[in-house]
Amino acid sequence: MSDTMNKKYLIIILLIPLIMSAVYGHGVDVTADTMVIADETNGQLAKDIADSNGMNISVYKFTSQADVEHILEHSVNNTNKRILMIAYQDSGNEFLKKHSEVSDRVIVVDDVNNDTIEDGLNKIMNAPTQNEESQSSFAVPLFIGLIIGILVGAPIGVLLMKRKK
Repeated sequence: MSDTMNKKYLIIILLIPLIMSAVYGHGVDVTADTMVIADETNGQLAKDIADSNGMNISVYKFTSQADVEHILEHSVNNTNKRILMIAYQDSGNEFLKKHSEVSDRVIVVDDVNNDTIEDGLNKIMNAPTQNEESQSSFAVPLFIGLIIGILVGAPIGVLLMKRKK
């Protein structure tokens, strides 16, 4: 092979990683969109109050601050995520300082009792969310992937065809 051909392959190999978009490897959120972050001391109380008021909300009992912070990060990208925090309030307040844009969807209850839990549940159930139509669907990433595939694959195909001649 000639020096020119080696340089072309080197350039292509170096450009492919630059052309590819970054992958956000944060993980998939498997929790409900409307949820209560609780711990062992107040989780059952929150569920009982929600059930007695006819509210369909999931109560998750967390055991570590790192897990709570991970779930809170999902609320930044998922505009349908609504979280009431009756445990790990320090994490919630720190998160809201950094991400004030989600303050209407992440509610921290600092003084936890029956009345504040019920008030928090009512607020979180009425918190605004983005409707389904305006969310990006599966088709948008699919088309972006196809376009990137064509833009990368076509030049490589042309080079391979020229090489065979």
